Amino acid sequence: MIKYKISLITLSAILLFILYQALLPVEIIGVHKPGKTLAVVIVKNFPLTRVGKISWWKQHQRQLQEKHPFINSPENHIILFLQTEYKKDSGTDQDSDLLCFKDMPGDVNCVSKENRPLLIWHYPDGHTEYETENFFQRFLRHF
Repeated sequence: MIKYKISLITLSAILLFILYQALLPVEIIGVHKPGKTLAVVIVKNFPLTRVGKISWWKQHQRQLQEKHPFINSPENHIILFLQTEYKKDSGTDQDSDLLCFKDMPGDVNCVSKENRPLLIWHYPDGHTEYETENFFQRFLRHF
C-alpha cells in the first residue's frame, strides 16, 4: 500500500511539472548573429516536445523576423535555439564550451552551448530540417 502511494505521489508530481512547463510562455532572452550563416536565439521556457518546439517556431517565425530581419535571410542557413542564461567568460578551460557574442556590451555576454532544444537547417534548395533535443536526452547525457 505504501509503495502504491509513493508511486501515485511521484506520478502526480511529474504530471504537475509537465503541466506547469506547458503553461509557461516562451520568453526570448536575446537574438544574435555571430556568423554569416548562423542566428542564435536565447530562450527560456521552451516547449518540451518536438511537436511543441516546431509548432512554436512556425507560429512565431514572422514575429521574430520583423524584429530581427536576419533570422530568415537567404544567406542564413542555421537557426540555433539555446535555452540558457548569459554568463561571464572567466577564461578557464571550464568555459571553453561557451559561445560569446561581440554585439553585447559588458562581460556577461556568453552562453552555454549544451542545452539546444531546437536547431533549424535551411537548405538552398528550399527544404528545412529540424533537429530537436528533449529533456530526457539532456538528462541521460550526464550518465
